[in-house]
Amino acid sequence: MADVLGTLGFTQDLPDELAELDDFQLLSNALRNERNTQDILEYKHDLVERVQRRLQEQADRVDNWKDAGKNQYDDVDMSLPILCSTLNVNRFRFLLKAYWRARLQKVERFATLILDKQELQRNCSPQELSHCLQYFVAVGKCLKEVVLARLPEEFQTLVQESQLTETRDMIPAPRLDRCVFIKLLKDAGHVAVDAEGTQLVDMKAGDIYIIQYSLVQRLVQQDIAVLI
Repeated sequence: MADVLGTLGFTQDLPDELAELDDFQLLSNALRNERNTQDILEYKHDLVERVQRRLQEQADRVDNWKDAGKNQYDDVDMSLPILCSTLNVNRFRFLLKAYWRARLQKVERFATLILDKQELQRNCSPQELSHCLQYFVAVGKCLKEVVLARLPEEFQTLVQESQLTETRDMIPAPRLDRCVFIKLLKDAGHVAVDAEGTQLVDMKAGDIYIIQYSLVQRLVQQDIAVLI
């Protein structure tokens, strides 16, 4: 967008950091990671807040351009910059909503596990945690009334196959042993590619691998690699 508006002479109205940081690519990478793994990744608080702030700024800027265009004494045609800005806002909003939906699906699927583990709760936004709790209560109440109430007492539990066992074996968990495609965004150095940690591969930026997610989980969480 900055390049398009630059040819029209309107870049002075754009924030400086727009050219320095490609938030569209960062948000695209975050969405790819959410869609390609069951892992409960850390919510991108800073990125989402920055994108939302810039979307509001851009929407306000478009409104100002529209108001300026209504001035009969202004001979500058603002239709093209308005169109470019609107398209840019729409593509960001699409990505942002897709990112939220992808995370929401996992929050609902693994609601019991998230509420059971504090480290996973720290990876969620306050809104996600609130929805997670409400979803768990609503679904749990429905299951108890429709199914569990008709079973023997020892089987009337949501987290255990039977109250006679001590393990919480009915809590679904993400499968981190599945193979995924990853692309290195930065040099990662020597990374173990086997469970024993004896086979090392020097992973460099631009390399693409198919590998078990659990072996490169750290790289994805630290934004060193992106799932493709």
